Amino acid sequence: DNPDYKGPWSPKMVDNPDYKGAWAQPKIPNPAYEYDPTMYAVCKDECTQVGFEIWQVKAGTIFDDIIITDSLEEAQKFAEDTFFKKKDGEKAMFDEIQKANAPADDEMPPMDMGGMDMGDFSLDDDDDDFDAMGDEF
Repeated sequence: DNPDYKGPWSPKMVDNPDYKGAWAQPKIPNPAYEYDPTMYAVCKDECTQVGFEIWQVKAGTIFDDIIITDSLEEAQKFAEDTFFKKKDGEKAMFDEIQKANAPADDEMPPMDMGGMDMGDFSLDDDDDDFDAMGDEF
């Protein structure tokens, strides 16, 4: 609807007589370079250590019985010999600690009443507060 509109704007291009095309990095021969086929190998000889970076949300998490293998059968046998033997006992110990640390029902902390006293509340049947509410309730 604009008679002066000539399409999308683009900057004016100035001719460059020295332009030689898109820039490409020059390849300079390096006579001292030798290709190393083990350059990206994680372990040059044998891997003997493994590192873990672990982020814990709760303290007390235990990591033990770690196995590194590519055999499913070996991993299942290892789990039966370690994890499954300890699982029930560790769960029972955890439940006992949780039960011992849980507050009893009669040990509830006192409520903050904002300076009010329990004497401020009346349990009489002839409570006039409900009459003041109206019929909408």
